[in-house]
Amino acid sequence: MEHSDNGLFIKRERFEILAILRDICKQHTPLRVESQRQQFQSQLLSVGPDNIVFIGNKNEMATDSEVTIVIESHDAKIEFSVDQVQLTQHQGIQVWSTRLPQEMVYIQRRRQFRITPPHWREFFCSGEYPDGTPYQLRIHDLSAGGVGLRFDGQMPAFLLPGLLLKKAHLDLGSYGSYGSFKVNMELVVVNRDQDVDDNGGVVHFSRLSCRFLKLGLAMERKIQSAVFAFELDFNKKKRR
Repeated sequence: MEHSDNGLFIKRERFEILAILRDICKQHTPLRVESQRQQFQSQLLSVGPDNIVFIGNKNEMATDSEVTIVIESHDAKIEFSVDQVQLTQHQGIQVWSTRLPQEMVYIQRRRQFRITPPHWREFFCSGEYPDGTPYQLRIHDLSAGGVGLRFDGQMPAFLLPGLLLKKAHLDLGSYGSYGSFKVNMELVVVNRDQDVDDNGGVVHFSRLSCRFLKLGLAMERKIQSAVFAFELDFNKKKRR
């Protein structure tokens, strides 16, 4: 494994590559498949000892071209190239299969201190989707680098990685107890998650992981200060 100071790693160890891809598959993290002709969104279906299988149909890609796969996970951007892809069947559907990559570029995201406010705290993100439809989603977690939003119910088809949410308004508590901020952000990952309600039942929801775009240093410091202030207050209340 080679790396530089900017968080970029070149991973060549087979078992490490396997572990990363199996984790991506387990979390149902979307991926982008790029060839010389076009690109499309996909998802890993299985990761075997020597091959990977991902969603696609015969009209999306030629078998004789090199394919680049890009994965935007919460912790890193992952990219690798494969060749000799072939159509096959997996659980009754037509899919693509190729050999396990021999090399993987792994760009680790800068880690930020993150809070997960309790459900009773009214922390919301509101704004408009690109088509003008208004939204208001509960904030599931927050750091100076991005926000996780909770979406209950059926997910709209347009909520896919890469979606831009401009002028999103982050409201951290009633009457702005920890401040309110207006940001531009990009949807990076959509994951299924679960929580326990007040009656002890399991509630399933979707978590939209978004990263802030072109956040100025002053705004980043303000959000970071709000995050630290909340964590400090929360810990004080736990010790009472």
